Amino acid sequence: MKKGDSMIVERAMELWRASAYEIAATDFCSPAEKREIYNELNARIGSGMSRCFFWGGCRGAERGVTVFLPEWYLPADAPAHHMPLDEARTDAFAAFLCENPDVLAEIPVTALSVKGSGFRELGHRDFMGGILSLGVDRSVIGDIAVLSPSEALVFAHKKIVPYLVSELTRIGRDAVRVEEARIAPDFILPRRFEEIPVVVSSPRLDGVVKALCGKSREAAAEMVREGLCEVNYAVCTDVSKELSAGDVLSVRGVGKFVVGEVTGSTKSGRLRMACRKYV
Repeated sequence: MKKGDSMIVERAMELWRASAYEIAATDFCSPAEKREIYNELNARIGSGMSRCFFWGGCRGAERGVTVFLPEWYLPADAPAHHMPLDEARTDAFAAFLCENPDVLAEIPVTALSVKGSGFRELGHRDFMGGILSLGVDRSVIGDIAVLSPSEALVFAHKKIVPYLVSELTRIGRDAVRVEEARIAPDFILPRRFEEIPVVVSSPRLDGVVKALCGKSREAAAEMVREGLCEVNYAVCTDVSKELSAGDVLSVRGVGKFVVGEVTGSTKSGRLRMACRKYV
């Protein structure tokens, strides 16, 4: 475990101890940090994990704060709220949260609507860049859902909301208006993908990186060895690791992809694979 990860885990442990009397929550954690917190806390506190869960502001969010509840807080009929990282297993509890505004009000995550003029097209990178240009730390910003070419839904920690509402007035060359947003209980964070069919000799990591990034086999292998690739949000330096359908592959400086199913093969025996890139 790296030093930075250790600090995140220790902070989580402090908040877990403090939550005996009131709700406590971390800043936003990346999927990799969520995995680290889950694994470490599960090893240390075992059954105490029943008081913890991740929440990013809506169903389907990738980044999320780690929430720690007092044992007495939730009603007896609430769904189990352990911290599994499988989205499907957390859906029932996420739905429960969305239908209980009193509980949500105690969690320091706020949805913000950021609307441009409509005369300029804005993407995820533009919205993120505009926010970070204000000196805002990434840890207080969750997922950003681009709803249209001029509007995004930004999930932010409550402590930074007043600053964003007053100071985020421009994204690039476009004027924007920021206000708190109310989202429906059944809202699921939208994801946009670009379909990328590739042909690979095998599902090995270096071969898939080669195909997706347009690199030579040697260059792709070097990218993997240098730690530039993550598989399911964990750095992987094993060039021979075999990927499976549904794996999330992130390549620093290139983008994030979902590995798809093998859809067939070429006459030479190479595999056709349907992948998707987050956009």
